[in-house]
Amino acid sequence: MTSADDTVTEQARAQWVDTLRVSLISGVIVVHAATAYVTDFAGYYYDDERVTSGVASVAFALPALMGGMFGLGPLFVVAGWFSVGSLARRGPAGFMAGRLVRLGVPMVVFVMVVNPLADYLGNLWDEDDASFLDRLGDTEFSIVWFVAALLACSIGYALVRSVRPLTHPGAPPDRRALVIAGALIAAGSLAVWQFTTLLDTDLLNVRLSAWPQAAVLFALGVRVAEARCDGRLSAPSEHRLGEVAAAGSVLTLVLVYYTGARDQLDSALGGFTWVSIAFASLYGIVSIAFTLWCVAWMRRRWPTHGSLMIKAGRGSYAAYLLHPVVLVCVMLAMRTVPLGAQLKFVIVSVIAIPVCFTVGYALSRLPGVRRVL
Repeated sequence: MTSADDTVTEQARAQWVDTLRVSLISGVIVVHAATAYVTDFAGYYYDDERVTSGVASVAFALPALMGGMFGLGPLFVVAGWFSVGSLARRGPAGFMAGRLVRLGVPMVVFVMVVNPLADYLGNLWDEDDASFLDRLGDTEFSIVWFVAALLACSIGYALVRSVRPLTHPGAPPDRRALVIAGALIAAGSLAVWQFTTLLDTDLLNVRLSAWPQAAVLFALGVRVAEARCDGRLSAPSEHRLGEVAAAGSVLTLVLVYYTGARDQLDSALGGFTWVSIAFASLYGIVSIAFTLWCVAWMRRRWPTHGSLMIKAGRGSYAAYLLHPVVLVCVMLAMRTVPLGAQLKFVIVSVIAIPVCFTVGYALSRLPGVRRVL
């Protein structure tokens, strides 16, 4: 999730990237609206009207879970891809300094202001009378785990290239490289899951459990860019990746349902058992297959767009950072409306998406702020 100005110029930027960012961040907003109203697989700032029983809850929980595990993968690939040109222009030190500003500053603002504010607003009608400062004392990284992981990947890449500068284009990733990448995600995740799982909120909820996936996908994007190839996939390759992603997703859901029905979900997400090994293997396979298919499909399907999408793409980073507060405010405005939770989920999602991107774009145009967002 890098800013447009930091990756490539507005004129040269591939337009499909805007569509990718806006689509995936819109999905994040919908998933969080679902966790507030219709499913409890993860907590949310506002959940006073949540309905967690029935078919609807299960129907939303499963795709929301898959989105949480794999939905941000394409953004790590794109970030790695664009980082190569940025580092080449600025040098390792300048690249690292730029990332510390564009990723580090918003991350700190989110943890110190946005997260506790969303928590405070979302709990206004609770019985406790915790203040903003009380919420600040319990703050966490929450959604900016993604930003923290991206910052770590960026710094790691800059350090590597400061020691070993790129002297000639490397080989583009082939099928063998993709298999190795999937295996690295699986092995790295399984190792990390011995200490913290995908459901843990330790270390201020920085989600170290997802960092092996983030690092490998970022590195994959870097390798594509350093090979100086355009990264396009043939139609048969895209189709096969889609089939692998779909099959792997189904098997992942079956495994989740199997362990969840036996109250053994923790055994799939941690430890060292046949279930956790199977889950980690599927996690690695789907991470690679879905990410590459999503990027290829979006690039082929929406190579260009209009001015509205350009503005939404420009404000997508700010929309991602601010959407917890915006979403909670929309929920509070709908609080007294006499509608069921399922219907409110749909209405709030439809309203919140354009509002989040409008607020994000407006903020990104402010003097000073635009240099960060």
